[in-house]
Amino acid sequence: MTLLRRRAALPALVMVASSACGGDDAVSGTGLSCGPGTMEASGVCVPAATSPEVTCGEGTEEVNGECAPTALAAGHFLSPLVQLQSLHEVGSHTDEVRVRDDGLLLNCSYTFNVIDAEDPAGMELLAGGLKHSIPDDTRTPGCKHLAWDDDLVFTTHLGNIRNPAFLSGWDISDPEAPAQLHVLREPGVSYEGVDVANHNIFVGLHGNGLGVYSYDGAVGFTRVGSLGGFTNAWGVAARDNQVFVADGVDGLVTVDATDPAQPIELGRVATGGQAKGVVVDGDFAYVAAGSAGVAVVDVSDLANPVVVGRAEMPGTPLRLAYSEHRLFVAAWNDVRVYDVSTPAAPTFIAAVRIPREFEYEDPDRELPTMRTFGVAARGRDVFIGTWENPYSYRLEPDRLAPNIRLPEAASRIDFGPVAIGDRKTLPLEVTNQGTAPLTLVDNWISGSAFSVEPRQARIEPGGKIELELTYAASARDPEIGYLHIVSDDPAAPVRKAYLVGNAPGVSVGAPLPATTGTMLDGTTWTSEESAGSVLLLTYFATFCPVCANHLPDTEERFWRKYKDQGLQIVALNPREPVEQIGQVQAYCDNIEITFPVGLEETASTYAAVTSSFPGPNPFPVDVIVGKDGIVRYASHEYDPDTMTAIIEQALAE
Repeated sequence: MTLLRRRAALPALVMVASSACGGDDAVSGTGLSCGPGTMEASGVCVPAATSPEVTCGEGTEEVNGECAPTALAAGHFLSPLVQLQSLHEVGSHTDEVRVRDDGLLLNCSYTFNVIDAEDPAGMELLAGGLKHSIPDDTRTPGCKHLAWDDDLVFTTHLGNIRNPAFLSGWDISDPEAPAQLHVLREPGVSYEGVDVANHNIFVGLHGNGLGVYSYDGAVGFTRVGSLGGFTNAWGVAARDNQVFVADGVDGLVTVDATDPAQPIELGRVATGGQAKGVVVDGDFAYVAAGSAGVAVVDVSDLANPVVVGRAEMPGTPLRLAYSEHRLFVAAWNDVRVYDVSTPAAPTFIAAVRIPREFEYEDPDRELPTMRTFGVAARGRDVFIGTWENPYSYRLEPDRLAPNIRLPEAASRIDFGPVAIGDRKTLPLEVTNQGTAPLTLVDNWISGSAFSVEPRQARIEPGGKIELELTYAASARDPEIGYLHIVSDDPAAPVRKAYLVGNAPGVSVGAPLPATTGTMLDGTTWTSEESAGSVLLLTYFATFCPVCANHLPDTEERFWRKYKDQGLQIVALNPREPVEQIGQVQAYCDNIEITFPVGLEETASTYAAVTSSFPGPNPFPVDVIVGKDGIVRYASHEYDPDTMTAIIEQALAE
């Protein structure tokens, strides 16, 4: 493997314009002598740069009768989202964060945590690492969702092989010593989103609909009422006697809970995508809807909710927070902020990608993206629940700044096999999702086998360009390089992409190894059965919190859209033994996926693919295989936009 760390010299983009008259006091054919920097035109001396034959546009200048690019200068910006603190004492795999009026920040992760966030720059963990004790069960889970009624905090978990499904909570009268509440477990019931209004506890129960509960300290939880007719009741928002339920692919459902024993469905509207999270302000509900972005729904007439606007975005929006006419979105790979003063027309304010600390063997690699599932807001204070720990930020909404976005696939750009002496060029899309022009002042690659064009570029807000990355193979052994994108984005002045050519093992351009799975229906699947079809092979684990979001997104984004065009999707679990296949089935039933699912026998293909991806994220892993059985894409970072483009291209071949 060869790698050069020497930075290539930036070619001169500013050239000195010479006089058309040759030199000082040059004499033209008419006898006219023109001085330096001028030229003879129609018997008079004019500045050389204003030759009537040449008109140079913005970003160029006249040099020897031609327009040449001028060097681009970086702008000077301050970030609209300013990091205040990272609270490292809190357990990992945050799923939800919510902030209370009393300044307490509550956190569901592998544990339950209570944080004093009155001062967002000086957050203090009051009680952390709390796990739920489940009667007659040795597992001690954390939680996925939370809501509160005064000092009673109610928590839920959907359940998987390593964690039981339950409804429970904590009494935080003493926030430094929470006391666990009673536990409710109902046969065949999985608990998801939760909210409270009028002392009634509303819980999304996936295919079992909406459950209404009460809590008494002496007897625990009691099911008060239920409402069926849901596909996948997930996120819940309650206010007074009104309940709003995010119902997966069926969108938003409005419910009248005036009589909590007999809640009544009032209306529903398709939001597109996979509705997961919902927040409500006044006459508008905001729905996190996966590939459909955030749908803005007018709920002034509860019997006839109407989608009136949308904020499209990369990634997969999962949870939302609302504060002071601003919408905060936890969108898997970043947190995004929108001005919703005009609800039907959300306007982008800012976004932040948080890198995750990881010690790669090669220190030149860019840190991976932190998965982000939780967000809370209080005025301009923003609290972000990441894969590792909570962060606090301060929003400065009046600051205009560029904001660079690279595809998550940039974590490993695989050129595949290329013969010595041959060249291969791949595009890399760079987007400016910010509010001011983004200037790429220097694009360069360490690694002698690779090059990039253009070296500089300016991208207007909302615009994008494609960099051309070229690999000139000089060896049969693997060759690597690192693209450095130096820009004036104040939050990410340098972004990197990892480039590899002639990589060994299961990589782009290599055949998919023979793969076998024991499917949930008891049959055996082999990769040979997919010969001649485009295959999306996705790996998951039931204990992986992100997979409970990734698999439903795959269902909505790829399976429902492309299955009739010939796409096959197979999800394999490489971690659980065949003896637990029934529990894997229950997990898949909870999250409402319909494509084939099974357990990989020996997990050999999973091991071969992931050996190329050192890093902290073992799941999910996506592999796209063409009709010829050759791998077209492999990644352990979820990049649905890139996957969509590759799937559509492969289906068209």
